[in-house]
Amino acid sequence: MDKTELLKRLNKSFDEGKITHDELINEQQKILNETGASGFGNQESVNNPVETNKYKLGTRKDIWYASILAVVLLSLVYLFTDGFKTLKTESIAKRTLPFVNVYFEDDEVYPVYLKYLKTTGQGLMDVTITNPDNKGKTVRITFGFPKIGELETQIVHLKSGSVQKISITPYSTNFKEVSSPVNSTLIVKVIDEQNTQLYSEQWNIKINPYDEMPWKIKNSDCTHLIASWVTPKGRLVNKLIRKTEEKTGEKIRYVRNMNDEDFSNLVKALFNTVKDEKITYNTNVITFGQESAQRIREPELTLRSKSASSIDASVLLASLFENVGLRPYIVILSEHAIVGVSRPDQVNDRIYIETTTLGRSTIESILSFESTFTAATKAGKEAYNKGYSRSVNQKSGIFTVVDVIKARREGVLPIY
Repeated sequence: MDKTELLKRLNKSFDEGKITHDELINEQQKILNETGASGFGNQESVNNPVETNKYKLGTRKDIWYASILAVVLLSLVYLFTDGFKTLKTESIAKRTLPFVNVYFEDDEVYPVYLKYLKTTGQGLMDVTITNPDNKGKTVRITFGFPKIGELETQIVHLKSGSVQKISITPYSTNFKEVSSPVNSTLIVKVIDEQNTQLYSEQWNIKINPYDEMPWKIKNSDCTHLIASWVTPKGRLVNKLIRKTEEKTGEKIRYVRNMNDEDFSNLVKALFNTVKDEKITYNTNVITFGQESAQRIREPELTLRSKSASSIDASVLLASLFENVGLRPYIVILSEHAIVGVSRPDQVNDRIYIETTTLGRSTIESILSFESTFTAATKAGKEAYNKGYSRSVNQKSGIFTVVDVIKARREGVLPIY
């Protein structure tokens, strides 16, 4: 093999890192000192020491410079072509994405409970988002029941290295159209600013009727939610207020400063206005403590249907009381309900009313020498005292008093 080919292989070994620079120089020296190779030098140059050394020195420098130049060129090519792509890919790969965890375990929901959670910001489900990156990020949470109404969106800004827990509650005004149980789908998606989907999940959920009152959810008492059915601004409720004013011949005002007689007369006038609607009492009992939920008529429906259970009539009268500025109470007893009322600033001076007396006939009042309102308040007080006594003595039975105004302050708003 001629010297040219040997030197090429030697240079290649150096370029590949198989030999050191000193080894390269030594091997080059050995090859150049050999004679008889065709195509490289001649006999005169071999026999002339000066010329031979001169040639060796020139070759060594050329190879050294050529090697440096080759390394520089290869580096530039690597950086600006495939090498650049590799660096860019590595940079993208190092971009850390937030990760998401959603806690949700329900298989059914009640619209009235969802509205309460939405109002108070407690949340039906918890979304925990962790941002491990050293830069802040923004994500978008989309959630809701697509078969019921439009999806909701919440924007969350995440600081670098932060963990945020967000409570969300899907709610739609279209729940009002749910008159019987509906099987639906709840979805939750989380997307970052690059439209990268970080999380997507869906659950099959039963949506209960809009007018269904959950007495308990997961062993938690939800009795205070009965205040949701007290709707003081309903059209027909306002109509009854106007009827009462027409009968009494005066506007209803200044309830806070009423004396005992004026307060009693106002409650009586409102009661008699409802009585004049000739609402029939039905025997549907409260299932509180026996079942988890019960359907309850809203006041407007009660007035249209002219039929009411004790709880339906109680929320109707409570709606009128709240409308004029009085303070209503719904008293839940074993399989029964009564309504209470006080002036807003004298909560201990209450009148309790047995609503089943609304259907009492005029003849019965005449024969008993007792007005229907008097009979209603007497029976109401007895029912309250009996329930209270059983509660104090820790006897069996239900006794819960829901202060509607207090419930409002706690976020229980009218559902209708």
